[in-house]
Amino acid sequence: MILTLNPGFVPIIAALLILATPRTLRSLVIVAAALISFWLLLDYEFGAAATMAQMGLPVVLLNLDELNRIFGIALLIALIAIGIYSGARRNRYEDAAILLLAGSAVSALFVGDLISFVATLTLGGLAGSWVVFASPLEGAGRSGARLLIWSGLEGLLFLVGVAFHISVGSQAAVVARLDITSIGGAFIFAALMIRVGAPLAHVWLKDVVSHASSTGAGALSVFTTMIGVYALARMFPSEPMLIWVGGAMMLIGAFYAAAEDDLRRAAAYGVTMQTGLCTALIGIGTPLALAAAEGHAFATILSFLAFQLLLGGVLERRGNVNVSQLAGRGRTMPITAFLLVLAGLAVSAAPGMVMFASQAASLDAAAQWDLRWLWTIIWAAPAVLFVSLLVRASLAAFTPTSEVKPILEAPFSKLLGAGLALFLCLAVGLAPRWLFDLMPAEISFQPFVLDRVTPQLQLLGGAGVVFLLLRLARAAPRDERVRLLDIDALYRGPLAEAGQWAGVLALRVYGAWQDWTRRASHAAGRSLEALANACDRPYAGSSAAVTFACIGAVVLAMLFVRS
Repeated sequence: MILTLNPGFVPIIAALLILATPRTLRSLVIVAAALISFWLLLDYEFGAAATMAQMGLPVVLLNLDELNRIFGIALLIALIAIGIYSGARRNRYEDAAILLLAGSAVSALFVGDLISFVATLTLGGLAGSWVVFASPLEGAGRSGARLLIWSGLEGLLFLVGVAFHISVGSQAAVVARLDITSIGGAFIFAALMIRVGAPLAHVWLKDVVSHASSTGAGALSVFTTMIGVYALARMFPSEPMLIWVGGAMMLIGAFYAAAEDDLRRAAAYGVTMQTGLCTALIGIGTPLALAAAEGHAFATILSFLAFQLLLGGVLERRGNVNVSQLAGRGRTMPITAFLLVLAGLAVSAAPGMVMFASQAASLDAAAQWDLRWLWTIIWAAPAVLFVSLLVRASLAAFTPTSEVKPILEAPFSKLLGAGLALFLCLAVGLAPRWLFDLMPAEISFQPFVLDRVTPQLQLLGGAGVVFLLLRLARAAPRDERVRLLDIDALYRGPLAEAGQWAGVLALRVYGAWQDWTRRASHAAGRSLEALANACDRPYAGSSAAVTFACIGAVVLAMLFVRS
């Protein structure tokens, strides 16, 4: 048997080696692992490289095609940027966790059977929790525990779905299009809803991103939800339910991104918006929509990685990234502030950035009369992100203050890693033909035409002007450090208390039942013991004389009867 080396196996192996690697070499190990994975990815030809059977089920360790290739390239580019970025801090355990998270995500892309797919996703869930646990921020431990619960629920749904699915035959274990109306397909679909952060499950991403370290937040933003997007494109293309799920994700993300004071949380909600857009496009299912979903996932990975990494530099130097406390940061961190402006343009789909091309393709894919509501949401999404992540932060960062502070930029390696991701956003954005050539469907699409560039510039400029006018008129809400309530407030509040109360009640009922059964068993035991003693000693006690008299009478009666 020849073991096929999945490109994702390299970061997993490197995760074990990095625990014994000196600090000065750990960044190089991460980058080298990503480059070797890149070489393996580009060296293989399309198709399954090797398949073996275990317990009568096919195990496909590598299945390379156009769909998983574009996701793999984006994730490995992100790993290179994170590897460069991570050279400025000492945390070997987080380095190992990030490599394990990246390796599991890349492995999940290229495996070709459901069992291996679920195994790699489960490993990724554990690695993601490890990334959060390794964070030095307050509350990271509780956040990591909550992520373990979400990952456990996702894994349970996956296992049940796969068990039902492969019960129809061994060939059903191969990753392919599934039927959502079947029991197995429904369970797998539900698990993927947790993975992409669908409504009611969207809170886990902003929770872990806001508690992770500066490096871990970027890794969690790119190596988690986008695997769910890939799985939906592989298993549930053209599923109409995904259109409504994606639209709801975009609306929820837009509301909280606009209202959130913590920029890392706001960016996490921005990722939820873009993941929802990809989900809705997969639900549309046309060749252009699927190509736009894959291209938009690629653009989201690079753009939000750059934004989160730059926010991480501000977090490490200043202790927080709240909009209400950013005053003067543009003067004390000028390079970081400038790069943040560029990253804000990238996540806002500004012309010349990578997300503009995929945004334009998404609008064309949703340009159907019965989907005009979705088209409107997609059209307005860049304006929401432009105001939420760029205009608000820029106004706060460049607000003059009387307090004099020295210039304290983020470490060079952090700026270099974020700058690499930002450079690729600009490079691919200016030459999007390279991105379109990677897509499975061959599409002829020109994003840089006047009819597309001009409306986008008008949209972003108009949104910024309206916000500034509202701010000058004091009609826009002030940026204050407030705690927004999301659905997780229900999970941690009434539902958690109800679960705790139900658990206490169940324990008391169980204790009372145990006490009653113990008493009943003791009483029954004493009665049986008394009965057994009575049978063993029939002549004991005061009734012995009567017993003897009765026996004597019976013997005499027998004698008289015989005579």
